Amino acid sequence: MDRTGREPVDNNTIISGSNLGKRLGGIKKRETLEILYQGKSYPVACKITIGRDPGNHICIHDSMVSRYHALIQKIKDSYFVKDLNSTNGTFVNGGKVPGGKYLKVAPGDLLKIGRTEITVR
Repeated sequence: MDRTGREPVDNNTIISGSNLGKRLGGIKKRETLEILYQGKSYPVACKITIGRDPGNHICIHDSMVSRYHALIQKIKDSYFVKDLNSTNGTFVNGGKVPGGKYLKVAPGDLLKIGRTEITVR
């Protein structure tokens, strides 16, 4: 205790030997989902938009793709795709994503947007 009667403050609060440091050291980082398109990898940290408009994260030059076609979003520890009311729909492993609904995606899934296939890894 110091002169005020308080315990001294330890500025090294998160060290490997402390209880908190041990707990933090045991936390495993989850892998980030990646979208593979034309040889490029796009990590999904929060949300990725896909469409024909250059304002999207992934711009697809395909007349079958809507300007703002779909999005892939991380919600908690899972990843979901949502069709943004596109004209021709969004497909995951051959099944159509219901309009306005989120569909869970996982590594190994294949997205089809227009005539374009995108791999989830």
